[in-house]
Amino acid sequence: MALAISLTFRAVLFLAVATTSVFAQANDISKDFERCKAIADDRARLNCLKNLLPADPNKAAASAADDSWPLVRTPNPRGGPEAVAIMRTADTSRSDPDLAGLMIRCAEKHGLEVLLALVRPLPPRAKRDVVVTGGTSKSVLHAEVSSSGTAIVLPFEATALTSGPWQNLKELIVTINDSEGSISGAISLEGVAAATARLTANCPPG
Repeated sequence: MALAISLTFRAVLFLAVATTSVFAQANDISKDFERCKAIADDRARLNCLKNLLPADPNKAAASAADDSWPLVRTPNPRGGPEAVAIMRTADTSRSDPDLAGLMIRCAEKHGLEVLLALVRPLPPRAKRDVVVTGGTSKSVLHAEVSSSGTAIVLPFEATALTSGPWQNLKELIVTINDSEGSISGAISLEGVAAATARLTANCPPG
């Protein structure tokens, strides 16, 4: 039971972090997020984080249960196109607790963006190197922290990989180099090809 609560908490935490990074400048919930994280009781903390999720959380939860890459839509508080993304939580048994997971979202102008969602915020707009290992291939990506500090926005090379090499991999091993301690983890890529195709079909018109 405790394990189930922990995994559910991890998934909800990832959704909250990802939602924060999508519309951080227009709808900053970082203070509420920090307040939730400070709650000692697991159930109370989980309920607090659920309240930070976008509208219709029941639908999102049901989708997550049936799909390892849930499609999440977040209304734009400025009245523009909604944010659309797919996401996958990190393998909790092989990842640092500060790594929430991987998110692929529709870019504001066109195409897709790839982000690593974080539990421990980093300085906004800071530059960080991310070591990505997939199969026998290892590369260093020069990435930038999001404006909210709750995600690492990977460069264009990562977006290109989602439509090619990554679709044939079972998982990614990532390490974010940071002076206060690196953040590492494993993220499954099973089903990413179909999930990316569905995401692309649901992106708002450019």
